[in-house]
Amino acid sequence: MFKLCAMAMDENGRSYTKDVEIKLHPVDKMESISEKQSAVYWGLAFNQNSELSNEYEMHLTNQARIVGVMSGGAEITQQDGSVCRMGPGDFIAVHGLALHHSNMRSVVPTQTLNVTFSDPEDFNFK
Repeated sequence: MFKLCAMAMDENGRSYTKDVEIKLHPVDKMESISEKQSAVYWGLAFNQNSELSNEYEMHLTNQARIVGVMSGGAEITQQDGSVCRMGPGDFIAVHGLALHHSNMRSVVPTQTLNVTFSDPEDFNFK
C-alpha cells in the first residue's frame, strides 16, 4: 500500500485532512506500482518561499490533483485546522473544492510535480 495525505470535505462542506491508501502491485522483488490512473495532464511548479503575511489565505484548485514535492517543503492547512507537512518525496491528494492554505517554507524554493485529473472535485484511485 502507498499511503498519502489527502484533502476531504465534511458534511458541512469544510475541508479536512485524511489519509488515502493506494493498492500497489508487485512488478518484481524491488518494485511495486499502482494501476494506471486517468490523468488529464501533468506539470511542474516552482514556488518561492512564502512570506510571513497572508498566512491564513485560503484558495481552491478547482480540479482534483496529486501534488508531489520534489525539493523544498510545503505546509498545507485545511479549514478544520488540520495540517499536512510535506518534504521531498511526499504527496498530497487535492480535492478540487477543498479550501486550503499553502505555505512554502524551506531553505530552498519548493518544486512540485502536479498530476491533474478530469474530475473537478475528488478522485477515486484504482
